[in-house]
Amino acid sequence: MKKMKVRGMQTPDCAATLTKSIETVDGVEDVHINLATGEITYGPAECVDMSLVKEQVRKAGYEVEED
Repeated sequence: MKKMKVRGMQTPDCAATLTKSIETVDGVEDVHINLATGEITYGPAECVDMSLVKEQVRKAGYEVEED
């Protein structure tokens, strides 16, 4: 599983929208969003291109927190 932090999510509807967007990335089978922490966990880690996930997050209108 991979993790990233996202800013701008505030409601369950935000989480649902973002989940649908991330699930369009090839290889993503499991998305979990924690609204309280802004953390997204998705996987499986070995076959998912993180740059494509970040792109979908941005397209959905949210900001990825870079390390």
